[in-house]
Amino acid sequence: MYSFNLQVLLDYRKRIEEGLQIELSQIQRTLEKEKRILLSYQREKRYYEEELVRREEREINVNEALLYRNYLRGMRVRIKGRREKVAKIKVDLDKKQVELFDATKKRKVLEKVKERGWKRFMDSLQRREALFIDEIGIRKYQREMK
Repeated sequence: MYSFNLQVLLDYRKRIEEGLQIELSQIQRTLEKEKRILLSYQREKRYYEEELVRREEREINVNEALLYRNYLRGMRVRIKGRREKVAKIKVDLDKKQVELFDATKKRKVLEKVKERGWKRFMDSLQRREALFIDEIGIRKYQREMK
């Protein structure tokens, strides 16, 4: 029967690829979560900016206006930090995608080698079978000729 000499390596490469797929999936989930948080911060900031404008149109006391402005300044800082975090996660995601691509490529190369080995084995088996059948035919013919 056919035995692939590099099966252990192929199994290892498959495990590496599966691990990278899991890591990539986790990074994608983290990215989506951070994007949702960023969006909620942006919506909240927009809401309070509009609220400040509405209150200023009606009259607002100075302390209340300062509170709004300080809160909005804090929101801008949070949004900036969240954007930086999202950008870093995108970089990590890109790196992980490249790693996964490379791991997949290495696995596929080994699978091709295995496939070629299997084909050579089957071709050899078919040739031996054909030789065996020919030999049987020759012997039968020789017996009939005697």
